[in-house]
Amino acid sequence: MLQDVFNVLVSTPEKLRREIETMSLREMKTAPAPGKWSVQVVLARADELHYDRKDPNNSLTEFTRKRKRNLRWLRTLRPAHLKRKGMHERVGEISVGDFIHEWAFHDLGHLKQILEIKRYAFFPRMGNMRKFYQMS
Repeated sequence: MLQDVFNVLVSTPEKLRREIETMSLREMKTAPAPGKWSVQVVLARADELHYDRKDPNNSLTEFTRKRKRNLRWLRTLRPAHLKRKGMHERVGEISVGDFIHEWAFHDLGHLKQILEIKRYAFFPRMGNMRKFYQMS
């Protein structure tokens, strides 16, 4: 299962790049609905100040650079390291292994967000076929 986690973490930057390569800057900056994140915000992640002003392509470049560095570090971990535990202020006890699995889960969530944003762009142009779908 840990290999699956690494596969997600390794492949996320390239998946993100492929999904945004055909999008214009305007498309990346447009939120699909009130209260929803734009591709620009998804790529910058919420941990950067003024993420709604960041250039999406630069954000992806920075994300890719950081991810490579993180993966180098993760590859140094041994099974005993994954069992180490700490206390999270909101959820209680977690292990390094728990955190790494959440990291992959989190990546997939952001990929899903970008795919949803792309779906929203098609929806208004589908005519009566929209009756088959409910966008939330």
